Amino acid sequence: MIAVDCDGPACVVGEPGRALSDSRDMGFAREQATRETDAAARALFDAGAEKVVVWDNHGVGANLVFDRLDRRCEVLLGAGFKRRFPYLDETYAGVLMIGYHAMEGTPGAILAHTYSPGAYRAIRVHGETVGEMALDAAVAGELGVPLIFVASDEQGCAEARRLLPWVETVATKRGFGRNCALSKHPAVAQEDIYQGVRRAVARRDEMRLLTFAHPVRVEIEFKQWFQACKARVRRTGWRFAGARTLSTELASMLDFEC
Repeated sequence: MIAVDCDGPACVVGEPGRALSDSRDMGFAREQATRETDAAARALFDAGAEKVVVWDNHGVGANLVFDRLDRRCEVLLGAGFKRRFPYLDETYAGVLMIGYHAMEGTPGAILAHTYSPGAYRAIRVHGETVGEMALDAAVAGELGVPLIFVASDEQGCAEARRLLPWVETVATKRGFGRNCALSKHPAVAQEDIYQGVRRAVARRDEMRLLTFAHPVRVEIEFKQWFQACKARVRRTGWRFAGARTLSTELASMLDFEC
């Protein structure tokens, strides 16, 4: 399964003061995320994959130019799924992440955030601050499926390797701030992703699962106190652990809702 975000592709930097989805860069981001996803899918099929599912998970989940994907792909899209990596189960050989980004607060990282750029200051698991890549990989890990490949900016790739040192990565660009980068040409990034995925598949036996100890203690620190108050009303089983922080214990990451 290929999980796709739109912040990490080559030449995508957004617009100062705006989330990517609200910026003039979103049109190109959709197209380049599609091209990079297609390169990853072709690499999987060329390596012998019988089934590739693309999961569009940026925003409301309807971003990619779907008819430009390899026609052998199936597509998961839209909002309202009950967990991350919907439809994934133990029959999959691995998961890939295309267009992902570094966690909120990462120095120099492009469009860095953790799920909600406007609301979340940090998400911590067992006291350690983690980003979307680790959280999503842990959901897949609960199902016995390893993360094998990540395409992101240099800071995002470094973040992935800190917790998942076995994972194959391809950096699409180098960040100098939230909205500025030195990027690979889009076509070069696509070719690098194709080759990186082929390397990841060849190294499949080296890949491991990322899992968190059960029960999973999760904290969400919000940027504003009123955001924490609103979330406390909506979230069952969460309690205050500070003026702007909510915490809970989950039976497993399959219960995690961002």
